[in-house]
Amino acid sequence: MNKILLIIQREYLSRVKKKSFLIMTFLGPLLFAGLMFGAIAVTMNDKSVYQVLVVDPYAVITRVDSANQTLYPRFVDQFKDDERIIYSFTRKEVTPEEFKEGQYQVMLQVDDVTINDGKCNFYYKKFPGESVQRKVGDDLEISLERFRVVDSLQLDYEKYKRAKMNVSFADINVANLGEEDKTQEKAVIGFVFAIMIYMFIFMYGVQVMRGVIEEKTNRIVEVIVSSVKPFQLMMGKVIGIGLVGLTQFLMWVILSSIVATVGISFFSSQIAGGAAVVENAQMIQTGGGQAAMMAELMNNQAINWFFQINWTLMISLFIFYFIGGYFLYASLFAAIGAAVDSETDTQQFMLPVSLPLVFGYIVSAMLIDNPESGAGNFFALFPLTSPVVMMVKATMSTTSVTMILLSMAILVITFIAFIALAGRIYRVGILMYGKKASYRELWKWIRYNP
Repeated sequence: MNKILLIIQREYLSRVKKKSFLIMTFLGPLLFAGLMFGAIAVTMNDKSVYQVLVVDPYAVITRVDSANQTLYPRFVDQFKDDERIIYSFTRKEVTPEEFKEGQYQVMLQVDDVTINDGKCNFYYKKFPGESVQRKVGDDLEISLERFRVVDSLQLDYEKYKRAKMNVSFADINVANLGEEDKTQEKAVIGFVFAIMIYMFIFMYGVQVMRGVIEEKTNRIVEVIVSSVKPFQLMMGKVIGIGLVGLTQFLMWVILSSIVATVGISFFSSQIAGGAAVVENAQMIQTGGGQAAMMAELMNNQAINWFFQINWTLMISLFIFYFIGGYFLYASLFAAIGAAVDSETDTQQFMLPVSLPLVFGYIVSAMLIDNPESGAGNFFALFPLTSPVVMMVKATMSTTSVTMILLSMAILVITFIAFIALAGRIYRVGILMYGKKASYRELWKWIRYNP
């Protein structure tokens, strides 16, 4: 046992002291936050003004001002200019070449296809942002809808609006009456945990394999196994590198929390002025107190599901499934490293080992759209995919404690069996040189009893 502890200590300290580990540990959250907040900053600071030309040869959404013979929107509520968009209108056909040489950055062509099917040619010189596209699209969509209602159906649009109804579902699990379940939103949170486990298992599992190959090719292992058993060496390496992964994860959580807090505070202060203006306008329009109460209620409903998640359970399950999944796959990666002489020879063994983990990632993504899938229940129990899939299933209120405990028990039994299996390959392959191992050879090594 003391020998395994010494190997664990060596593997752990040799890696956490590396400059690459320190750089990735401290810069990783900063780089991620920089990308995220940088994109937000670019969006907030984008003050580009788009001149939008709306071509309406069929006079569907425009009309002529009799006084000065200029075109303006037929429905005054749509196509209003703002600080980002300035609209112009024409009923003359404009070719793409003419648009290219003109002063406008965006052009919409409302033709017979647009009127009948809603498909509109959207020309641009500089691709506009999402907010600009959404506003232009909404203006055109509502204008076409009003044209159809008023001109084609001969209905009063205000009456039509009152009759029109958008249906939405409030997801309520009968086991938790009185509150919305928000199963899909919670599944997205579980998917984030699943991605992290997927990434960490691959990242540190491959490190185990590379470490074994390096010691084998440098013949260092011949000296080491004279003092320790091959199984002890493999276990020490697997546990030591696993602790490196946990250390880095905990550091990322702490640093990300700090960076996120600072970033959110900064951007909140930037938009506070604008938000205050909007809130005051809403209060004036709706009578003050009622609007504020409704806004607060909507905000609470928007984030309430986030606090329904059992975060203590999720973090505990993350640590367990990371350790269990890591032990399972790292032992196989160690066996692969012992069976080959170079990293280029690992390809034939990597695919069958990594394929279940990749499949677990695919199933996890599928569960966001279909959380109660029977396939999800199976792969949450199947030990080669459960470290990833169970993180999504655990966020759902319909996932029983019995299912979680059964999945955990199966994973423990499986990784113990895989460690024993990998140890048999490791003890033979670690001292085998100059011969490419096949699956038949690996089977012989597993069955070999010295």
